[in-house]
Amino acid sequence: MGGRSGGGAFSGKGDHNYTGSISGVESLKNIQDKKLYNEMKSAISRYHSALGIPQKEVKLANLEGAYGVHVTENGKSKGVYLDKATFKKGTVQSVSAQKQKDYASGWSTKTNKPVAHTLTHELAHATWNSHLTSPNAKAAGTAIKSLYKKWSGDKKKTGYGKYAKTNVNEFWAETITKGIHGKSDKYTKAAKSIVKKFKLY
Repeated sequence: MGGRSGGGAFSGKGDHNYTGSISGVESLKNIQDKKLYNEMKSAISRYHSALGIPQKEVKLANLEGAYGVHVTENGKSKGVYLDKATFKKGTVQSVSAQKQKDYASGWSTKTNKPVAHTLTHELAHATWNSHLTSPNAKAAGTAIKSLYKKWSGDKKKTGYGKYAKTNVNEFWAETITKGIHGKSDKYTKAAKSIVKKFKLY
């Protein structure tokens, strides 16, 4: 799988250009904790209902130091992978506890759905990131970069973690995640409107 890019929730460090391996791919159905599996299915449904986006491929895989990654290949989205160690063998409680630590440290943008956060973040990367080359993605990129510039210069904004400041891709993913599972603001509303305006489906 050449040309991996996109982002995905390393704890404590940026991961926009994930260069680690992706191996042992399995179905999401292999999550051992059924409550956690149901939470993941619910997160996918919530994302789709909030943004009108059809089903994206989400699978489990062995990842290196990441909770999840999105893969872009040759300018196209190739799928979302969740870390087996975190999700296949984890529980609702363990996944929530990991994300709560990221909230407490100020790294991740706080939401009211910590269990769904990583998956939603990766689905946002699949919806748009700067490596996608379709005409719609390129057109949306101009609007997203403009929004990122305004957001970066806004000293009064609240509720965002340090991860969102990493680059425009992480800003996008964290803002969409906040808009779906956290406190709505002018940036989350603008991000959602960009999805619809540029038909990022």
